[in-house]
Amino acid sequence: FERATGPVVALHLSARKEKQRWPVAHFAELAHRLHRAHGARFLIFWSPGDDKNAFHPGDDAKAESLLSRIVNLPVAPVRTEALAELIAGQSLADYAVLSDGGAMHLAAGLGKPLVCFFGNSPAGRWHPWGVPYRLLQKPSEDVSDISVDETVEAFASLLQRR
Repeated sequence: FERATGPVVALHLSARKEKQRWPVAHFAELAHRLHRAHGARFLIFWSPGDDKNAFHPGDDAKAESLLSRIVNLPVAPVRTEALAELIAGQSLADYAVLSDGGAMHLAAGLGKPLVCFFGNSPAGRWHPWGVPYRLLQKPSEDVSDISVDETVEAFASLLQRR
């Protein structure tokens, strides 16, 4: 991780609402492409636990799947059991790529430029405030319809602002 010199990008995998969840395969392709193009390094965040938990499904299996697909990249997994851990971990990132939700608002509060995925949430009301951002939302209101190409372009436009 230390030998790479590109930006540190927080990738947050979790979202409570199904239409807010970007596929693991997309995150993996995005990480490979951002690393090739920009030397990006990654912090991988997720809500811990089992996806069968009816009260608050976790994404341990999703994180394990992603980490196995990007094992050759400079990456550090950040399993956050508490809000303070998420805040501390995100503070180490230069950028964030994540779905609309609490983690997105924390990243914005920490001043992180970000690419955010919106599914069936009203973007006009819930978009990030006070930071450069690129908001991606499809007419289907399903995050899984957002392409890796669109996300790579959105990230590159954030880098150009710096």
